[in-house]
Amino acid sequence: MSDQEQTGSVLTGSSDAPAADAQAPADWRSGLPEDIRNDPSLADIKDVGAMAKSYINGQKLIGKNRISLPGEGATDEEWSAFHSQLGRPEQSNLYDFGERPALPDGLEYDEGFETAYKDLAFKAGLTSQQAKTIFDGYHEYIQTKSSAEGENSAAQSAEWVNSLKKEFGKAYNERVELASRAVDTYGDGDLKEWLDNSGMGNSPMMVKLFAKIGEGIAEGRTDSVQDRGFIMTPDQAKQEIARYNRDQTFMSAYQNGDNPGHAEAVKKMDSLFKLAYPDETPINAA
Repeated sequence: MSDQEQTGSVLTGSSDAPAADAQAPADWRSGLPEDIRNDPSLADIKDVGAMAKSYINGQKLIGKNRISLPGEGATDEEWSAFHSQLGRPEQSNLYDFGERPALPDGLEYDEGFETAYKDLAFKAGLTSQQAKTIFDGYHEYIQTKSSAEGENSAAQSAEWVNSLKKEFGKAYNERVELASRAVDTYGDGDLKEWLDNSGMGNSPMMVKLFAKIGEGIAEGRTDSVQDRGFIMTPDQAKQEIARYNRDQTFMSAYQNGDNPGHAEAVKKMDSLFKLAYPDETPINAA
């Protein structure tokens, strides 16, 4: 039999012919539950052995960097060690907040507050980043709050000024000048600073009070505002009209065209009506 001849039979298993190629083994993932069988994280794992090795390495990494939370009854030293592991500085003065934050006008930076805050942050176990985030956020709040208050204060001042202009009428500028003069004469530096910083320098109550002081009204004084040469507010003009209406001598001159003082009385009453009712057409007396 030549080298090329073959003996036996493939049917009886005695053939010396080359055996057919063995069937390729099934994918190892085929035995996994369907919901995880095609998970992308398994794509590079070739077999069960590789998967087991990956799992073991992962467990080693988890245990290596684990930080345990102190349990109930832990000592201060245990808590301190825990905070240090999380990244708290070794001392409170090692917190670094960078450049000082911007502050509203008139507000000075409080170094005492910074020191007290660092001590509190250290006690609370804050990391440098956590402490800085809260510190910056607090000062941003102050800045925002101050801006909002400034806007509200400006709106309030404008409202007060409009109220005074309406109440004082043509006498507004003179009344403000009188009030300012009274503050300069009787007020000290502390009063002026308070009026400016508190916004009360525009308060109608304060302006009217100091305008009266500047006007020189004192208890027991009986001469009229008009007689002292001041421009009257609408309310003051109405009071003067009422006072003249009670003055029989004046009313006699005002109502009697033959009275020598008639023209002067009419002129005075006309002037008062213009001040008392600036938006209305005055009624000319007969």
